[in-house]
Amino acid sequence: MHPFFIYLIQANIALSVFFILYTVMLKRDTFLQLRRLFFLSVILFSLLYPFFTLPSLTLIRDLFSPASPETEVSVLVGELEMATVVDDPGETPRAMPWNVLLPMVYGAVTFLFILRFLSQLISIFRLRKKSSIQWISGIPVYQLDDDITPFSFFHLIFIYTQKHTDTELNQILLHEQTHAREMHSLDILLMEWLCVVSWWNPFTWLMKREMAMNLEYLADNGVLTRGVNSREYQYHLLRLTYHKTAVPIVNNFNVSQLKLRIMMMNQSKSPANRLGRYLLILPLALLFVTANSIYAAQREPVEADTPMLDPAVVETTQKQLQLSTDNANLPEQVQAALHEQGLQQPPPEKKKEEIFVVVENQPEFPGGNEAMMKFISDSIRYPAIAKEKGIQGRVICNFVVMKDGSISDVQIVRGVDPVLDAEAVRVLESMPDWKPGKQRGQTVNVRFTLPVVFRLTGNESKVIIDELRTNEGDLLVQASVSSNFIFPGEENGLFKFISDRIKYPVEAQKNEAQGLVNASFRVDNAGNITDVKIESGENAILNKEVLRVIKEMPQWVKDKSYLVSGRVTDSDLQPLQGTSIILKGTNMGTITDASGNFQIKVPGKEGALVFSFIGYKTTEVSLSNIKTGNGAIGTKLAVVFRLQGGDTTEPYSGPTPDNAIVVVGYGSKKLPEVNDPR
Repeated sequence: MHPFFIYLIQANIALSVFFILYTVMLKRDTFLQLRRLFFLSVILFSLLYPFFTLPSLTLIRDLFSPASPETEVSVLVGELEMATVVDDPGETPRAMPWNVLLPMVYGAVTFLFILRFLSQLISIFRLRKKSSIQWISGIPVYQLDDDITPFSFFHLIFIYTQKHTDTELNQILLHEQTHAREMHSLDILLMEWLCVVSWWNPFTWLMKREMAMNLEYLADNGVLTRGVNSREYQYHLLRLTYHKTAVPIVNNFNVSQLKLRIMMMNQSKSPANRLGRYLLILPLALLFVTANSIYAAQREPVEADTPMLDPAVVETTQKQLQLSTDNANLPEQVQAALHEQGLQQPPPEKKKEEIFVVVENQPEFPGGNEAMMKFISDSIRYPAIAKEKGIQGRVICNFVVMKDGSISDVQIVRGVDPVLDAEAVRVLESMPDWKPGKQRGQTVNVRFTLPVVFRLTGNESKVIIDELRTNEGDLLVQASVSSNFIFPGEENGLFKFISDRIKYPVEAQKNEAQGLVNASFRVDNAGNITDVKIESGENAILNKEVLRVIKEMPQWVKDKSYLVSGRVTDSDLQPLQGTSIILKGTNMGTITDASGNFQIKVPGKEGALVFSFIGYKTTEVSLSNIKTGNGAIGTKLAVVFRLQGGDTTEPYSGPTPDNAIVVVGYGSKKLPEVNDPR
């Protein structure tokens, strides 16, 4: 659920509870000023307490989560790997999900209440504009043209003077001056705005009515304390009963609950010992802050409860990430996005020099291109081990001729085998300094691409140097866009669901069973979990536990975003690993895997994806031109069960995917053996 709606629910629960306290304990006393302070205090507290937590109160959570004396399990949750599996050619229309419909309905109704509130404000200023000012007893009064009940709005007092005697006008002025002097209009505006955003809560409207009545009680009391006869004043109110009232957001001299006002004027003063009832708001306030602290602790990871990351997992993840980012030469937007997700350390800040691919005066190898070809042909050797194994293919290299003519940043854009790749890099790095290139008379850095072909023909081996070029090759993109389904709940709801439910089976721990379980499932067009299966796993008990958790998942919901899946290749249909893909105009991006495949979530079908790779032309693909697919979302889930501690001497040390869920068991604690003394 969206955080704003969670906040609204929290605030309105507090308002409702405080109003019930008022109705049961406080409504029948005569402490009018204290009652006004109560209303304002509970409103401000209800609106603000969701933003505050007391860290010490989060310890209460631990009282309700006792640890098992037998087994301890830590769950490390990574990111699931998802891919789109095309099923049907057409998309089946589905009903709009509640998480989309609810905000639309709420927003529409709230907008209507805002218009209503603004129209009331405008009507007040219209009355002021067309009313003439008349001074009565030294007080400016706006003379109304219609027979409307007198009212005030802040310091503005409106009266239809032709229907009132001098005595009545004096009483009305005393009443409205009390409203103006004590700023009662602030209370009215506060409640009006509260009703605008919480129109769905009946207790909000009831509190608004009670606050308005209490303000009238205060104004009536202000009249009576000035020496006005109580009975005469009450008869005056009765004569105004059938007069039409002004807009709801003002303080009217007469309101419909006239009987209650007269009863309050005639009610005896409440005894002082009833003041203690107002102290009941303190334990209630503490209760709400405590509940909010516990709720916040459940949503945010606590350091003491954070699962311990296995060093091998961290090291493997960092190495894989470093390798992928280095090979891909990601643009700054992707690196920034990865860094925000905590996937890599920020690179040290350094001034980056511009690298050109086309310049006015190209760099030159000493003696020209023919000399360069001869140098490489004479220097390069076909590795013997590659000959023996029959390894051949085209290695596409990339390097930069720096301003001083030196060779730098030699990379393998697309390799064949580490042995062949290393030989190509060795020769390029051994080249002598070039004559640097120039742009507008200034020496600049220029990047070149050089394909080197290692070929075996019969018993002969050949190394062919293709043409050196600065022009970039073409990227080929195959992609489809489909609806996205997400696990219901908060952003990390799926991971929380798995971590809360998955257990390290006791029997598996006793048998010291551990290992990697690779499972997969699909989310169909209705959000249902289907085709749950184990792709690999050596222990039946561990496999069964993973299947159990997946099958307990609730129905997934359709997200407003979309998934774009596809593959990036070169002109020879060879995959380009590490191609950076950016949603144009944002920092949202991803890179292709070893097979050239990618998947990226986009907020809509508008905009474009930008594909870039060193040595190839940057390609922009409009989302509107990508074909629409309608397949299920295939999801892979990797779970590693690992035993460590005193119960096993050989913890699992096999492969641990960087996106795996790691369940660490510490085993069943065993009593030490005791020798029989007999």
